[in-house]
Amino acid sequence: MGKLKKILLGYFVCIGVGAHMFALVLVVAVPDLVHKAYAKGMQWATAHGYNIAQLDRRTLPVDLALEIKQVFGSWEPIAAAENGREGIWIGDTHFSSLKNAAQSLKAGQTLEIGEGVYHEPLVLEENDVVVRGLGHVVLEGAVAQGKAAIITKGNNIHIENIECRGIKVKDKNGACVRHEGRNLKLVHVYFHSSEAGLLSGAKGGRIEILDSRFERLGRQGQAHGVYIGGGELIIRDSRFIASVDEGHEIKSRAELTFIDKSVIASLSSEDSRLLDIPNGGRLIVTNSILQQGLGSSNQDAIGYGLENASYTDNTILLKNNIIILERHGRSQLIHAASDLVRTEAINNIVVSSDPVELPGFNLIFESRQEAGLPDYPALPAMPGTAQ
Repeated sequence: MGKLKKILLGYFVCIGVGAHMFALVLVVAVPDLVHKAYAKGMQWATAHGYNIAQLDRRTLPVDLALEIKQVFGSWEPIAAAENGREGIWIGDTHFSSLKNAAQSLKAGQTLEIGEGVYHEPLVLEENDVVVRGLGHVVLEGAVAQGKAAIITKGNNIHIENIECRGIKVKDKNGACVRHEGRNLKLVHVYFHSSEAGLLSGAKGGRIEILDSRFERLGRQGQAHGVYIGGGELIIRDSRFIASVDEGHEIKSRAELTFIDKSVIASLSSEDSRLLDIPNGGRLIVTNSILQQGLGSSNQDAIGYGLENASYTDNTILLKNNIIILERHGRSQLIHAASDLVRTEAINNIVVSSDPVELPGFNLIFESRQEAGLPDYPALPAMPGTAQ
């Protein structure tokens, strides 16, 4: 019997080690397959009445970059024209560095940057200037004044077709763009894998984000994908994806925060709120998709007026959106500091296993399946577009 016990013990040890090695190979080699299997398991458990609310999402090995690519595809720069110029140009003048070009840039001029990866920052002092990437232009790693890859000190700055990545600073809020002037327009930019995407002060004026993508941004709950200190924030046709390290996708202290035809999604990241509007004001979200993910650290999808209500007009309008709340644990669509906030919700589709109370006509479902939406982590088509 003693020999038989040793044989059986050895057998089960080998089986256990082998199973763990096989699981490790799967996690490393095909993390997307592991993630799909996990998601299917969670859907099955929920459908059969099992309580999975207390499971720790962070134990799931997920390649976040791969998941984002699976759902959204790769960001594509605007292609440079054939026979386009290479290098750094202002008008017909060629420059050897971004620093030299920025120092020579005058009000009303356009700085054109040819394809390539640049390891130097930009400080824009003048008003009414344009910075345009010609093809795939990347700003990587370099920081000006301990703040950002691009610092906009002038007014009415336009930045277009730029990728920015790898920005970190001592204060843990290194941004792709630090806006210190008034009025900024970002068009078709891709800011990712940094502590912050865009950071502005209280007097930033009108800030517009158009056709852009912000991804995997955040640091210790203090840096976020977008952090606006005041003024107005206008967002159209953009993506804010998977903030990390308990960062919000968008934090806005603006008097008006307007979002249209955009996606704000956690996916499998450990983000915080999708939208944090700490000082109140007018929040308008239309024709968009909001998805609070399984691993979100904050139960609130939208926080409103939770720090200090600074404005006299405190209103929330949600119209024609698809909102998916699927956090493990309790979820709350809107956490407002006061019941006096005027909220209007029209023609939204909401998926939540927790009760959701919204004024107006909205459709509320307990699961994606019930709402006819695709399985996690896929997202539905934008409201109003063809399926």
